[in-house]
Amino acid sequence: MTSLQKNTPSNNLIVEQKGSRLVVDSRIIAHGLGIEHRAFMQTIKKYEPRIEQRFGVITFEMSKPLEGSQGGRPEKFAWLTEEQATFLMTLSRNTDQVVDCKANLVDAFSQARQVIPQLTDENETLRLMLALERERNLGRQLDNTMLQMHGDRIVLALRGQSDIIVEKETIVTEIVEPDTGKSTKILTANQLKRVIKDRTGQNLKSAKQFTDALRKSGRDDLLVPVRRSGVTEYVPPDKINEAIQVVYGKMRQGLIGE
Repeated sequence: MTSLQKNTPSNNLIVEQKGSRLVVDSRIIAHGLGIEHRAFMQTIKKYEPRIEQRFGVITFEMSKPLEGSQGGRPEKFAWLTEEQATFLMTLSRNTDQVVDCKANLVDAFSQARQVIPQLTDENETLRLMLALERERNLGRQLDNTMLQMHGDRIVLALRGQSDIIVEKETIVTEIVEPDTGKSTKILTANQLKRVIKDRTGQNLKSAKQFTDALRKSGRDDLLVPVRRSGVTEYVPPDKINEAIQVVYGKMRQGLIGE
């Protein structure tokens, strides 16, 4: 609910927006006219059919008394439009207080019609900005989740930005066999795990898990045996991309929809 307060020496008029209508509390009008609210409500009920026929339905509500009023029990009051309040005011004798109340009412509604639409526009702008920020946050959260699960290659591919994938330099290890002096470049278990994480987002439990998957796929050619204390199979750097495609290719195709 949006409200605009108009202060005067003898009155405190608050025009509020309820739905599409600008209204004022009948208790405030009664105070401005210098009469008891109970008597004012009796007048409203007496002329209710005529008022609603000419100026629309009157909205009634139960609420605690206004601040500064006597008593604390909930009381019934009416939300009056400018036309409804003005009609009811015409039923009072034009004392100086009544004339001031009428003038204050016209002034308050006039200001409300100028200020409240501006506040509504500002609220709508703020609502749209908050909604946009929520969408951005959700997008960032999704990107982070996708990066953690599938790596930057998958995220860029899903965006149609595969052309901006930047190859990272792969740190490799060179092993020299003591018996033959043969030099072989390989990826150690830790190096392999880092490469898998960077390129797919997957956490590899062990190098053996990866080599077993290659062997199960019938791609022993992507492994190179290295004799140290025994024979251990490694993935050479020049074959890592193809090896990743073999092991994780089906998952990637399912995700992208290839």
